[in-house]
Amino acid sequence: MDVEGDVLDAKIAAYWARRGKEKEDEPEESRTDNNAYEARLYRDTWNRKLTGERGSYEDATSIPPMRFTDHRSTFSSTRPALQIFSVKVEKIMGGLLWPIDIYGMVAIRDIVDHNRNIIFNRQRGNSQTLTEEDSYLALINPTRAIVVNAHPVYFEVDLKVKGTTMSEDKDLSLLAACYTSNGPSRSCVIRRVWTSKLSTLKFTFGHILYSVEATIKVEVINGRWPRGYQGVFTAKTSNINGMDVSLLAFEDGELPIDNGRMVKLSRRVVCVKLDRPEENLKKLKLIFCLKAQPTNEKNGKVEHHIYFKPKENGRSQHKIKVNSCKMQVTVAWSLLSTFGIC
Repeated sequence: MDVEGDVLDAKIAAYWARRGKEKEDEPEESRTDNNAYEARLYRDTWNRKLTGERGSYEDATSIPPMRFTDHRSTFSSTRPALQIFSVKVEKIMGGLLWPIDIYGMVAIRDIVDHNRNIIFNRQRGNSQTLTEEDSYLALINPTRAIVVNAHPVYFEVDLKVKGTTMSEDKDLSLLAACYTSNGPSRSCVIRRVWTSKLSTLKFTFGHILYSVEATIKVEVINGRWPRGYQGVFTAKTSNINGMDVSLLAFEDGELPIDNGRMVKLSRRVVCVKLDRPEENLKKLKLIFCLKAQPTNEKNGKVEHHIYFKPKENGRSQHKIKVNSCKMQVTVAWSLLSTFGIC
């Protein structure tokens, strides 16, 4: 008689009976949209562990960029950081048809304060129309660099599809996806895909080693933007080829500026790897690019590429012209810290 075998069979049967009961107790969402279910669990866990200490779950990060531009701290250094390049609705399901109007929020949470570092935020009355040919979200921010260490970074998504009335709106994606890394050996581009009941989202981001934070400012110092010229402002780092960060794009011929003649960039914070002499690599650069051309003509195109050498702190400046419009590009450099208060 195989007593040990009978005991093992009994334990296995008991496990599956217990698991079956647990599944019965789990909400239906855990089976129909597990990512949404996990997102709600993450929110519950966050509220249980961090509410009060870190404020409210909905709070955006209050930590600004340029923390160490004008002073040094013993808690600041180069750090691995994430650079978000794009978020794309790769696929829609559940009877949805292109085009779709979406609204909601996408944010990243890191070890610095665990609050939302928002990269997409639209109310229902200001939804973005996505088509099958162009299904990239119009990103903003982040407010500051996204710091990576042994603690996980969370990609938080709460996107809805706008219906004819609010009661007809649908949850496009509810997500709290975790990114962890022991550290790649070099800076690289990473792509992550997460699927919900109605959509598949694709995040493309860079894991930048030995990073400093670069905060970009563009000021009109003389003249006016040429009438009827559309423009594109981008930034990229020389150690990751072919991956641009879109800072601003406009097609209506009107450069968006505030009362102080500062250009209203959609995004202004990027991460750049700092040169390390022991690596004996080619000099690393932050490359700022401006392209402008008449809306209805092919002639008259203007293009500038400015190369900035990354620094630990301080500022770098360069002047450029688009016809009679003279602008000054300023980059404020800062080291990073995993501490919210330094």
